[in-house]
Amino acid sequence: MYDLLFRQATVVDGSGAPATVGDVAIAGGRFAAIAPRLDGAAQRAFDARGLVLAPGFIDLHCHFDAYHLEQPAGEIKIRQGVTLEVVGNCGASLAPLSPTRARMGVDYCLGGPGRFRGEVDWRTYEDYAAKVEQGRPVLNVAGLVGHGSLRVAVMGFEARPATPAERDAMIGLLEEALAAGAAGLSTGLYYAPGLFASTDEVVALANVVARRGGYYASHIRNEAEGLLEALDEALAIGRASDVPVHISHLKAAGARNWGKAEAAVSKIEAARREGLDVTCDVYPYHFSSTSLQAVIPPWALEGGSDALVARLVDRNTRAKVIAGIKDGLPGWENIYHNAGWEKIRISSVNSPANHRVQGQSVTQAAAAAGADPFEWAMDLLVAERGAVNIIAGSMNEENVARFLALPFAMVGSDGAPRGGKPHPRVYGTFPRILRRFVRELKSLTLEEAVRKMTSASASRLGFADRGCIRVGSPADAVLFDPVTVGDTASFEDPCRHPIGVKAVAVAGRLVLDDGSMTGERPGRFCRAGTR
Repeated sequence: MYDLLFRQATVVDGSGAPATVGDVAIAGGRFAAIAPRLDGAAQRAFDARGLVLAPGFIDLHCHFDAYHLEQPAGEIKIRQGVTLEVVGNCGASLAPLSPTRARMGVDYCLGGPGRFRGEVDWRTYEDYAAKVEQGRPVLNVAGLVGHGSLRVAVMGFEARPATPAERDAMIGLLEEALAAGAAGLSTGLYYAPGLFASTDEVVALANVVARRGGYYASHIRNEAEGLLEALDEALAIGRASDVPVHISHLKAAGARNWGKAEAAVSKIEAARREGLDVTCDVYPYHFSSTSLQAVIPPWALEGGSDALVARLVDRNTRAKVIAGIKDGLPGWENIYHNAGWEKIRISSVNSPANHRVQGQSVTQAAAAAGADPFEWAMDLLVAERGAVNIIAGSMNEENVARFLALPFAMVGSDGAPRGGKPHPRVYGTFPRILRRFVRELKSLTLEEAVRKMTSASASRLGFADRGCIRVGSPADAVLFDPVTVGDTASFEDPCRHPIGVKAVAVAGRLVLDDGSMTGERPGRFCRAGTR
């Protein structure tokens, strides 16, 4: 007897091949049989006529690092059809941690103090992976090692190049994490402390990743005026270390930079023709989300959040910070210039006293307070000890569709469940791909969209047995209605689950059945090298 049987489903197997109609059976946690018709009984059989059966989706880029410690049974991703997600992106991971700066490392990874209220009782990457598994997550988790987290562990938020001894210490921590199953290294060269690092420092770490067979994912130094130069740096790191390069959330930010999109594509395509393994991920929205600290000039970020707050309390230093935001600095991506206060909205804060501003633009909130928007934004950072998240409107949908259609592009939500009014990508990314870019814009075929959300991402991770429906592979699967599936989360009401996802299986066990969570929690931490 089979465990699960999907009868007469439209099977989109993840390979990119045309859909077929047939029966798919699951037994013992794996796909057991695929045929036009299958005989035999099953503990649970689905009449899947008119529905699509696909491999479980893979979120290649997210920031749910603490979510699996705090809410391992959480349904946000399952209801999108996601069965595996990758944490540790943009240079920030919850491990390794320094014994003396553990809380600083956690606060850095989660975007500011006060975001994690539990006991920080892990230090190594293996500790973190084991803690995730002990919590019995509902879906599978894989991870990268954050370069910024290595820096925090070894040298805090020092605004200088690493010494040879510090570089060696970071290499040692990276080696340990990769041996414990991390899939590669991520950088956030736009953020402190990663922005303080030299290219040579990253190359030294990337050499370790290349030897271990991992990949290098980068939130590059600049996604706006300096987009092309920042891509050059990422590609140079790949060439110098022979490591596969993955560009995180490829974009051209700021209206005056939208025209750089084609040059960026050409640069990546040229590198691929040369033989460099370069890929990217894209989220299906033309609004970004990050920390309000991203508007702060780099020099003011030395020392971390508490040091920034102290600078902003000092009136003279604050004036210098504001002048830097207004005037900009050479080579620094200025998110205020890309969007303006009217298109930068507050998405989450910690203090209940400031919850009222969540969902408001800085312009709106400052006007309501009768304050200058620059001063108001600095006051908010002080009040929240730097832990403020924002959403910024700085891209256009045409470029998003262009990037998504690239054959080497994959899908990542870049979502972070911070509470408040988060970016709707947290709740809607994968169904939005199917609604907006397959059904409405028709910029992707269904088969190609599924490939980008499954086998392409599994290949990037080095997980050869995942991302496809084939006999013997782990049975992660999603059943959805191709006519109705879609996101419902909006910027005004972002915490809404999608529609049209009927069932989800992880390791052959139903975690979502007829739209309801089953309570099953079969997920695990997928370690590179062991899968």
